[in-house]
Amino acid sequence: MTGIDDLKWGDESAWLWALLALGLIFGFIWLAQWRAARIEALARRGPLPKLFDHRGLGALWVRAGLVVPASVLLVMGLAQPRCGSETTEVKSLGVDVVFVVDASKSMMVGDVVPTRLDAARLEIHHVLDALKGGRAALVPFAGLAFVQTPLTTDTEVVKSYLDDLHVEDMPRGGTAIGRAIKTALDALAPSDEVPRHGEEDAFEEAIKPFEGAKHKAIVLFTDGEDHEGEPLEAAAEAARRGIHIFTVGVGTPQGRPVLDINDEGLAVGTIKGPDGKTPLFSALNTQLLKDIAKATDGDYFHLGASGLGRGLIEALGKLEKAEYQSTFEDLGEQRYHWPVVPALLLLGLEAWLSGRRRRRVRA
Repeated sequence: MTGIDDLKWGDESAWLWALLALGLIFGFIWLAQWRAARIEALARRGPLPKLFDHRGLGALWVRAGLVVPASVLLVMGLAQPRCGSETTEVKSLGVDVVFVVDASKSMMVGDVVPTRLDAARLEIHHVLDALKGGRAALVPFAGLAFVQTPLTTDTEVVKSYLDDLHVEDMPRGGTAIGRAIKTALDALAPSDEVPRHGEEDAFEEAIKPFEGAKHKAIVLFTDGEDHEGEPLEAAAEAARRGIHIFTVGVGTPQGRPVLDINDEGLAVGTIKGPDGKTPLFSALNTQLLKDIAKATDGDYFHLGASGLGRGLIEALGKLEKAEYQSTFEDLGEQRYHWPVVPALLLLGLEAWLSGRRRRRVRA
């Protein structure tokens, strides 16, 4: 049950109109005094005051008693009184995209000029520029993955962190694609809020806040080398949540030796294979990336010497634009009719009394 303490005002600037109501009050007082003074002055000159309606002064105060409160009530209506609460739905269009970027040492291979990582950066910039009204997040990974920037509409922030991403800054070497996908899933819809298998009813309730999940996507830029992380199992989890994964294979099937990068980001040679002599080659693992995309009803794209083209941008554009639905407790349900209705009744009564009095005077 709502009380007077719950009353709020949607537009407090409307109280400036109270000056009008105050002006009406002083206006009626001045008019009543002026009318009384004029009638008294005329009374001294003879029978002329008999032509006036002597009840006019009382009628004036009756009108004041109707018009002034009506004006105050109208001002209250303009101030948009709110009481109680109502749930309002806010909608905006767009697609949520998490860019998962491989920042392992193999991404410094130069089979895509200048390096695989630099080529990936450039293409992500193009995709971010093409996003209209959506949100983006950045998840770098090597042996570990982390959310560099959560979902945001400010794509310039994502670009800034992407440009500052360096292989030597990664806390752990290796490549764990599965772990990166799971981190991206948490960025889109936290896993601790989504029940596991065998909890179907609870799962349906849990995913309600994420009804736009089929309009969410993960874009994975990597050369496809995977040392741990169970990528296909992570892709299956993404498919269960209805999230598409678009994979971008960066590199060439022939590959090149992996550079040994020191803590200053400088190449100090090449990483050797198991025999300690032969350079370790990194080649594009196309099949794994195609399998990941296929498992989530996504698509695979190749980023090679000729660039990526517009295939990825067009694929994201084909996703139906999600309506992000967020509910909030409004300031309160609109109650402007509470003061406006009685104000109109008072003004109608004043008009009726004025018309009735004029007809009686003519008679």
